[in-house]
Amino acid sequence: MFEVLTGWKIGVEVADAGGSYIVVSAQQLIALCHLLTAHGVPHTVEGAVPSRRHSETPFEMVVRLGLAVGEAHVQSILDSAP
Repeated sequence: MFEVLTGWKIGVEVADAGGSYIVVSAQQLIALCHLLTAHGVPHTVEGAVPSRRHSETPFEMVVRLGLAVGEAHVQSILDSAP
């Protein structure tokens, strides 16, 4: 799965105290959630954060993954998505 505005690959961010997460543009949020749900990956939308990649959109969305979810597994799902 690629970021629509930059063309960069979307990736799983290394776990912090709350677990691993993915940051995506608001326009890709629904597609990401559908993809994760289709693969049985537990997740929650945590909220918006200031954009760190580009100025076209001031905010990006944080999708928090379940604590027991393996980052490599989710990354392989993202890599296989168009």
